Amino acid sequence: MPGVPTGRACDGCRKQKKKCDEKQPACSRCIRLKITCVGSGQQRFKFQQDKRFAFAVSSRPKAQTRGSDSPEAISNASDFVTIVAMPTKPEQMNIRLPPCSPTATLTNDLSSLANRFIKAIKPSTDLRYNLWWTFGMYLEDIPRRLGTNEALDRSIEALTAAHAGFCGVNRQGATVEALTSYSQALKILRIYLDDRVHAQSSNTLCAVMILLICQLFLGHTRQCWSGHAEGAAQILKARKKSKPRDLFEKKLFLSLRGSVLFEGLFNDRISLTQKEWDDLVTSEFDENSPEGRMLGCLAQGPDLMRRGRQVLQVGADVTLIRAEVLTLYQKCKVNLLELKTRAIVNDVSSVDMTSFSKRAEKSVREFFYAHYQRTYGIGLVVTLFFNCMLGALVTNDEEDIVVSSEATELAEEVLALAERSVIYRPVGAGYLLICLAAAWAATNDPILKAKVMAALNDYREDFRVRDPVNLSHELEWTAEHLRLGVPFRINGESYYSNL
Repeated sequence: MPGVPTGRACDGCRKQKKKCDEKQPACSRCIRLKITCVGSGQQRFKFQQDKRFAFAVSSRPKAQTRGSDSPEAISNASDFVTIVAMPTKPEQMNIRLPPCSPTATLTNDLSSLANRFIKAIKPSTDLRYNLWWTFGMYLEDIPRRLGTNEALDRSIEALTAAHAGFCGVNRQGATVEALTSYSQALKILRIYLDDRVHAQSSNTLCAVMILLICQLFLGHTRQCWSGHAEGAAQILKARKKSKPRDLFEKKLFLSLRGSVLFEGLFNDRISLTQKEWDDLVTSEFDENSPEGRMLGCLAQGPDLMRRGRQVLQVGADVTLIRAEVLTLYQKCKVNLLELKTRAIVNDVSSVDMTSFSKRAEKSVREFFYAHYQRTYGIGLVVTLFFNCMLGALVTNDEEDIVVSSEATELAEEVLALAERSVIYRPVGAGYLLICLAAAWAATNDPILKAKVMAALNDYREDFRVRDPVNLSHELEWTAEHLRLGVPFRINGESYYSNL
């Protein structure tokens, strides 16, 4: 209609008649001028269908039971907003986000919480601060679960407070409100974990994952490999069966598996059986994709590290264990090449671009590019892990030279990825912390180590670390652990002896 504004510029840029890049949560101009950005990327006027006589429409679907995970419940819910998600198969392109209005049965407090959380997980949010893209599509199912599990409610309250403080113009970091909410969420979670029924529920497992995200915004107090993943592993053990029970858990496991698996390599208190590891990482969403195959290889890591450390400790023959590690390492290199190729060409062949405007098509391509860079980074981490293990099991100097040379090449790739990923900092590039730590641990080149250390220190500045540990000690511990060193403790701290 003539005269109706259609721009999405923020209030400050509109008032000054300046061009706005419309990024969220704040545009670049407001960030540069250090002023509050209001309305960036938001449509000012929106016409809605008059629903005063909606009761007369007999085709309106019946209300679904809150908390239902069935595909039918998701596909039949009304007023859903279709969003473009990162698919691994073309038929998975249409992922649905719950409506931006909570159900009528929610209380005012829960309605407010749901609205704040939905605002935080909007897919249209700049990838630098985008929770949905960074931490998983299971977040889109949470609003309709609010009010059914207090541990989940309190964890969402903590996350929204932590995210708001972290992403604000002044980057307040760990505010008093956020820390208080986080502390309360932990207390409620402990109560739920002590209850045999609640401890095994999807919502409680989800609460653990949400608090793991909170740690990123509030700051770590322990080494970078640790968090609430140990609690998630205990829930999986208590359930007896590690496979997801429903659609929500399938999406939850896509994010959960990485956190638990990476920590499982370093935390001996996470003691899943090999079948439990396999059940955790296997997903119909990506079982035939290179990233799915990568995680399948990594799922063999905890058991291989335990056995390899035992063999080295007693001085037994390493031939068999070395052959297993080498086989997985070779598989990782094949999958890594596929991930790298996909990242270079930015493959969007699974998307029908004819249905998008030019502006939307550009956003989709940028989304896929960012995703492929991230999956390539995780692939580099997995390959570096196996490179370190293989380096500890080499039987001759010639093989040692080859493994060391490949470690250097992989570390250089990580460094180049860190340079390309600057545009996604802080939240969207948070995964580079583990990438850079793995690169430092794997390479023996002192010059390259120094460059990686500098990049890691730079990236760590994005996240306020409370009670920071000595970074050099942390990295040395990580390197020796991956190289199958034998741990010992002094005053509660873990150290490694050279074999």
